[in-house]
Amino acid sequence: MHVLCVAEKPSVAKTLAEILSDSRFDTRPSADMYVKNYDFTYNLNNRPTQFTMTALRGHITELHFDGAIDRNWQDYNFEDLFHVPIRKTIAEQSIALSNNIRNQARHCDVLFIWTDCDREGEAIGGDVADVCREANPRIQVWRARFSTMQPPEIHRAAQNHALLDMRQVEAVRIRTELDFRIGAAFTRLQTTRLRPHFHTQNNKVVSYGSCQFPTLGFVVDRYQQIQNFIPEPFWKIVLSYVHRRDDGSELVTMFKWRREHLFDQWACFILYEICYEKKIATVTQVRSKSTSKWKPLPLTTVELQKVACRALRMSGHQIMNIAEKLYNNGLISYPRTETDQFDPDFDFMSLINMQTGDPQWGQYAQLLRDGEFERPRNGRGNDRAHPPIHPTKYSLAGLNADEKRVYEFIVRRFLGCCWKNALGHETNVEVQMDTEYFDAKGLVILQRNYLEVYTYDRWNGNEIPEFVQGDEFIPDTLRFESGRTTAPQLLTEPDLISLMEKNEIGTDATIAEHIQKIIDRGYVFKENQYFRPLTLGIALVLGYDQIDFETSLSKPFLRRQMEADLKSICEGNIGQEEVLARGLARYRHMFQRTTEEFARINASMTQY
Repeated sequence: MHVLCVAEKPSVAKTLAEILSDSRFDTRPSADMYVKNYDFTYNLNNRPTQFTMTALRGHITELHFDGAIDRNWQDYNFEDLFHVPIRKTIAEQSIALSNNIRNQARHCDVLFIWTDCDREGEAIGGDVADVCREANPRIQVWRARFSTMQPPEIHRAAQNHALLDMRQVEAVRIRTELDFRIGAAFTRLQTTRLRPHFHTQNNKVVSYGSCQFPTLGFVVDRYQQIQNFIPEPFWKIVLSYVHRRDDGSELVTMFKWRREHLFDQWACFILYEICYEKKIATVTQVRSKSTSKWKPLPLTTVELQKVACRALRMSGHQIMNIAEKLYNNGLISYPRTETDQFDPDFDFMSLINMQTGDPQWGQYAQLLRDGEFERPRNGRGNDRAHPPIHPTKYSLAGLNADEKRVYEFIVRRFLGCCWKNALGHETNVEVQMDTEYFDAKGLVILQRNYLEVYTYDRWNGNEIPEFVQGDEFIPDTLRFESGRTTAPQLLTEPDLISLMEKNEIGTDATIAEHIQKIIDRGYVFKENQYFRPLTLGIALVLGYDQIDFETSLSKPFLRRQMEADLKSICEGNIGQEEVLARGLARYRHMFQRTTEEFARINASMTQY
């Protein structure tokens, strides 16, 4: 028996060949200069079996419209793009790869798919199977299921092959066709109708995407909130008490007025005068309790992007590219996962042991070995495909500075998950001045625990003096102050990622790509970690918002429904053709309205 193995990337193919052959393989070139064929013998189910390992470079197919309409933007009705026939072809840059796979398949009995174990990887595997069946209709198709590039898991995947999940394959194919037709129709309409606005950029493409536009919509919506914000004056009472210690030092306690602030100046001033005339504050309640700061949950893809963006000052796109490289090098588990709970039989100690030699965090790994270990918390997410992101090997060799920082973040997060919660003691003090109540809170941190290693979390103590119920004191400060409400800030990348996750725009694996796309398209730019929309982005969103749609194109509802339909395909609850027909009908109706009322978008472009 001869088995043809196909990985998603050349680096992964080489690593898999090294693991499965114990680095004893022969190398043959392919027609693609970046891809090699690795031949070796593998003991499959106790039988020596000839293996050939080769690779792709991502997706190998692309969609085209039949006939001249594929490239002709002038002589056709753009609405036809919702129904004219389409064809799937091998992408030009993948022809050599496809020919290599086809040639190898002619002489093989089994095609073994080793693409990434997510929905996109499943679809790529489906395309590879189609190519191989053209050359060898009788070839069997196996699927490898794995989450790390560690030898035990790779051998386990090789010995326990699965089948392609055709529901996932079809879901991706339906989504791809929807995105292709919808994107082509709206992009051609926008580009041709808006061309007069770009006098020096006649070749500018004004693209539309059903994930891209809601992402832009979030940024513009926050910008508009700021632009339309009208500050309001408010008034408040400020109270503080200074405790003089025996050594002469002072400890200031700030009390927060329970009403926070009032928008009626005279009402607030009357309450202030009542307090001022009272002069004495009485401690009416003292509550003390043990408290804790929970250690973080195991790491998901979205959480990696949100927290690491803020902690490392990198973009989500950059973080995911680095995580992909770390995974391909065998340093971390698969970085695209929705799972935030480890399996009951997960081997934590072997992974913790690997980290004990590091000069920065090795001491904390050693403490976990010596008895500080506590099983990580379980979150609510489990995609049943991959574990939470975690380190699988210790090695900093060959990593640049940013790669080391991302690897360190993942390691510290994993070690922090395996520690105990931070412990503290909290005291809440309530004081009364006539009708008004004020509160202060003190915190003493008793055991930092996970905070020692997971340095990206903050928990600061706040010392206050010992108060006893019934105590009375004259405040050192009792002031009547004014202020003004402030506008919200522009969105940061963690803010935007959170909104996209909450509204189901994109997947954990594609969120960073959609954000990068609205930057590349010139719709927004990043300024000191904040997203600011450019005039083109503002004009597009506000122009579309002036069209009387039943459901806004710049809001997340349409894409959220599409993602729900795709999930239903994967679960077998709905047919793919029904999802395709429903999605096309929904967007076609909106396209017709857009065409009829495009003058509103033109007017918005002129305004901005």
